[in-house]
Amino acid sequence: MATPSKSARYFLYWLVFFGLLLFAFTLFVWFGVLALFIEQDSSRLSLVILVGLLVASLHAGYRAYKIDDEINRARVIAISYPSHESTDQSSIASEYRLLIDKAVSNGRLLTESANLGVYLEKRVHEGHANGWFIADLMIKLGLLGTVIGFIFMLSSVAQLETTDLNAAKLMLTQMSGGMRIALFTTLAGLSSGLILGAQYQLLDHGADRLFGIIVSTAETGEVRTSQSNPAFTRPE
Repeated sequence: MATPSKSARYFLYWLVFFGLLLFAFTLFVWFGVLALFIEQDSSRLSLVILVGLLVASLHAGYRAYKIDDEINRARVIAISYPSHESTDQSSIASEYRLLIDKAVSNGRLLTESANLGVYLEKRVHEGHANGWFIADLMIKLGLLGTVIGFIFMLSSVAQLETTDLNAAKLMLTQMSGGMRIALFTTLAGLSSGLILGAQYQLLDHGADRLFGIIVSTAETGEVRTSQSNPAFTRPE
């Protein structure tokens, strides 16, 4: 049985990515950019977005570790598939193998193979399926901050009732505050969305690889079953 020769290193890739992210955050703090975000964004949406980025990134790291573990378990099952010697029953691969074996024993593999494939694809992606929603949510929060900033700007203009120079200066100060909210939240939202998108793209790649290993293992098992059982036939 052919199994991938490269070892699963998605957690290692995530660690490298997260290390670079921490380095960038260190520079962010060192040059006072974080303090600028705190001082200039009175809506505090930027901080909410940045905290969400940290939490989602840690979750992505956990999922990368789990995907590596699932791939390693799937390889063990792939090696032991003909003899069914593997005792691991806690992985997606073992769960799928049991479903395949049950369908074969009941003579219903051909009618259930499509449903099992859909089920397997859902299982390998479900751990991080909401990741793309979170990345999109970060961008939308940034756009929400933009709207809030423009509301601040327009409200300062609407409150101007005199042409007095001091009132005009106050209006410009309030307008600049609204503009800062709009710019900082947009920057935080777009940056966080892109960073999370890169991490969840890595997870999708790992999930697709896991899916391929499990399916190839199951197909090899079907071939062996069809060779040993004349009543079992595969579709043309």
